[in-house]
Amino acid sequence: MKNYIGNEIVFAFNIWDINSAKAIIDAAAVLKKNVILQTSVSIYKKVDVSFIRYFITEYAKAKNINAWLHLDHCKDEGIIKDAIDNGYDSIMIDASSMDLQNNIKITNQIAKIAHNKNVVVEAELGQIKGTEDDIECSGETKVRLEEIDTFLSETDADMVAVAFGNAHGIYKGNPKLDYNIVKYVTDRTDRPFVVHGGSGMSDEIIKRLVQIKGVKKINISTDVKVAYREGILNSIENGNFDRDGFQAIKVENDIHNMIEKMATDKMKLLDEVE
Repeated sequence: MKNYIGNEIVFAFNIWDINSAKAIIDAAAVLKKNVILQTSVSIYKKVDVSFIRYFITEYAKAKNINAWLHLDHCKDEGIIKDAIDNGYDSIMIDASSMDLQNNIKITNQIAKIAHNKNVVVEAELGQIKGTEDDIECSGETKVRLEEIDTFLSETDADMVAVAFGNAHGIYKGNPKLDYNIVKYVTDRTDRPFVVHGGSGMSDEIIKRLVQIKGVKKINISTDVKVAYREGILNSIENGNFDRDGFQAIKVENDIHNMIEKMATDKMKLLDEVE
């Protein structure tokens, strides 16, 4: 199964509707970069995914970029099958809470289903801490190197995410990242390494990560929601919520601009790496 990312490094932003998807694609189009749009399982259950799939396909085509659609952190085979049927380009089977052998078994079961429809599969080893939508994990998780070797040799996943001190949600202080784990994985496979918990990582951390050969996908979720909130706050400050003269389009424009700026700033980091 050939991975759709290829040799490029791609940011993956979580979206929840057409407007958030449009803001991300607009940012990518200005920079002439391809991008991944992700939906969490909780969002998948709430939206018309066939309509979002249609919009992303047509709008990205009009903007002359690739915008792939990905299902993030899913443990439910039924939802994964539904996403495949609805034209998702890739899915993530998250069996990281299982023991190693069951993680491998479930991952391979899903990979067989997905590959039959030419859909890319991401899998995870080691639970990534924090809270993101309906995914929650507390406590320290340490992946042993021999587990990585087994996981890489026995799974049919096309992309791999391995816990290395990263976390979902907001970091409290500077994250203690084990770059050696990232390097260990990327030295042993040509499958793209996925960085989860990219929100809140400093620009310097992201640039250091993408300089590691094999790091190809960087997930951003919380920062999209923070940008949405900042757009609302800016709109309030600008008087767009005043009862007299209130116009929803002005509020939506402020939100769009903040999400687009956040995505632009992230993707520009790729141009700063030699």
